[in-house]
Amino acid sequence: MKNMIVQSEDQVTTEEFVRMIIKSSKVNLEETGDTWSSGYMEYALQMGIIEDYDMSNTSKPIERRSAARIVHEALLTEFREKDEYEWSAAENLKDLYSCHSCVMHIAQVYVKGIMLGRDNNVFDVKGCITREEASAILARMLDPEQRIPQIMENKVQSKKLSPEKAWELLRNESNAKLIDVRTKEEYNLGHIKDSICIPLLDISNNPYSVCERKDTPVILYCQKGYKSSVAAQLLIDAGYSRIYSIPGIEEYWYDLII
Repeated sequence: MKNMIVQSEDQVTTEEFVRMIIKSSKVNLEETGDTWSSGYMEYALQMGIIEDYDMSNTSKPIERRSAARIVHEALLTEFREKDEYEWSAAENLKDLYSCHSCVMHIAQVYVKGIMLGRDNNVFDVKGCITREEASAILARMLDPEQRIPQIMENKVQSKKLSPEKAWELLRNESNAKLIDVRTKEEYNLGHIKDSICIPLLDISNNPYSVCERKDTPVILYCQKGYKSSVAAQLLIDAGYSRIYSIPGIEEYWYDLII
């Protein structure tokens, strides 16, 4: 991988970054006769590695939050690499929650040691990356031995529960709440019995709307666990002391109701 490190301060565009990532996954799109500017981008879009936003900003310098999202999605899609269960070290980043849709992407590439923070524990979500940085990111993405994993020294404030432990808590404490933080549309398509819907956006706007007493047991869930993790941190920051989360509905076989 040493020959991939380019000593240059030129900023990398979205199109160039996507090409680096997809080409590294050994997808031989060139056999189709497509040029990389169309073939790689279309493939990445089809696979869910990039979004329409990226297609609209192909020639612009890529932001670090977009780079984190693309790297994370490529790890899941192309390399079948599982997420880190323990990602609390990313909470040291002062701007981790400045982009709620980017939280899990940034957290995963950070704790894996693929994309590191900048000075003063800031990820710099809207900052751009140079060719040298892009090459280093790619090298760490492909070779785990080059990564610099980040580990949280302090205790995690929120707790993860198995569904069985959550049901036990709900039975034993009548004031405990089971909250679905997905959108109301997603909730109406199927949700866990006795759960109430308080979308993440509503919690973000007013975390105190969840319940009056801050020692109330609050159990959160969503689709994949990402939104519930964000909601948990928002509630902890607001002073709630008993915050729990359970696996998302795509992570566990729940008996959903409509």
